[in-house]
Amino acid sequence: MRDRRTPITILTFVLVLTTWSLINAAPPTTVSGSVDAATRSIRRIDLSRHINTLASDTLEGRAAGTDGGRAAGSYLVQQLRKLKLSPAGNDGDFFQEFSEQGYRNILAVIPGTDPVLKNEFILVGAHYDHVGLGTKRNSRGPLGQIHNGADDNASGTAAVLELAEAFCQLRERRPRRSLLLVFWDAEEMGLLGSKYWVSHPTQPIEHIRFSINVDMIGRLRDQRLILFGSRTGTGLRGLASRLNHELIPQTDGHPLEIHFNWDLLANSDHYPFFEQRIPILMFHTGLHPDYHRPSDDANRLNLNGLEHITRLLFRLAHQATTAHHLPEFRDSASEETEAERKQLEAPTTTSFDRLGISWDAALAKDEGIVYITDVVDDSAADDAGIKKGDRLIKFDDWTIDKPGNLPLHILSAPKTVTLLIDQRKRRGRKTVTLALPGQPLRIGIEWRTDPAEPGSIILQKVLPESAAYRGGLKVGDRIKRVYNHAPTSSEDFRKLLGRDERKITFEIERRGRLQEIRIEPLPRRR
Repeated sequence: MRDRRTPITILTFVLVLTTWSLINAAPPTTVSGSVDAATRSIRRIDLSRHINTLASDTLEGRAAGTDGGRAAGSYLVQQLRKLKLSPAGNDGDFFQEFSEQGYRNILAVIPGTDPVLKNEFILVGAHYDHVGLGTKRNSRGPLGQIHNGADDNASGTAAVLELAEAFCQLRERRPRRSLLLVFWDAEEMGLLGSKYWVSHPTQPIEHIRFSINVDMIGRLRDQRLILFGSRTGTGLRGLASRLNHELIPQTDGHPLEIHFNWDLLANSDHYPFFEQRIPILMFHTGLHPDYHRPSDDANRLNLNGLEHITRLLFRLAHQATTAHHLPEFRDSASEETEAERKQLEAPTTTSFDRLGISWDAALAKDEGIVYITDVVDDSAADDAGIKKGDRLIKFDDWTIDKPGNLPLHILSAPKTVTLLIDQRKRRGRKTVTLALPGQPLRIGIEWRTDPAEPGSIILQKVLPESAAYRGGLKVGDRIKRVYNHAPTSSEDFRKLLGRDERKITFEIERRGRLQEIRIEPLPRRR
């Protein structure tokens, strides 16, 4: 374990570090002022520089109200001044001080350009404090050592700094709404900074239209980002997914896998805004064994992942500042839980058996013979006199040349079909006509709409061996487009599916990733 003793005073360190960072900072990326160029200006080298400063041993864990916490705040203000941002704290300052312990929120604003919309604010924030040397209340041990909090939450703090710089690069599509940048203090003591601001806002709280919180985004694993709050405003999931897709050219073709978690807990600075009925999102990459331990150090972060997430954060914030309309708050979000989501998106385990037979799949695959191994009592097959041991030769007008397609034919068949049976045990072939239960299912899906995601059709069931199943559709997929048309309702979707095409092209969203899926249902029976 390395020596965590402070070699020089904190104030001396800040002065030395400020001079060093101005001399040795990597040169900024040359940008054209476009949104894409501003996105590319967000770089891991700059994120790393901020994190190495904030998560250094010298700041002794940045506990709120300590010398290390105040030094961290001074560093943030120095960065904001370097960007020439306007202060948005109290009395024309960047700071909003609160409590006798000297806690300080830090606020800056990028004014909007629209004469009307500039009075609306998009808030992007991250807490910059951590737990110092740790206590029994806030540390998972060992105590008495510096808890640097590189992921929690130097990572989120660095992301907001880089987002601010990216906005300053813009020459085109500048924000129409104002952007309020906030670094919260005393989050680790119970969200004290964000709670205080909500009670003593430096801007009218009714003018805050959307709030984004960034907390622990430095440990991206398997490209998996967690977004909380997507159901607090209509269309937030779709917006995040679309922007994630648009980032593909700048991320080597590897979009993030976004897990949209429905739970809303009072565990970070998004919650006071949710309580004020403001739509929110929180970016997070999950807890890990180093959480609230001295081992949460900068060398354990995934900087490539942090760069990717910060670029998505910038695009999302930029879209919010320029959009014609913003989502309205959904009161029902407080009643929608992660347990409910998991239940709705559970994989389908039962099939819809219209005929009522089982057959030897291995024999069918090897020899192309449908040898019936069982007949369900009181099924359509049982009523028609089909027996175990019979062979199915023909299904309606289809001579069974590819037995693997038999489930598709059964699901999509009309109510009345004719079968040719080889009655091996009773000798001879027999033609039987029988009535199949249920409606023909040419595709094999059930769906629902979602008030939180207008324009999305959500799959609730995908029948095994159906055309949808074989094409790769899954329960929980969000269908965004069919034949390049966005369905406006369940009935509109049904009509699109009713077109008699050999191939149906879907654009779907699955875990925040957009993809195209084509399925090949059987031709419609006339």
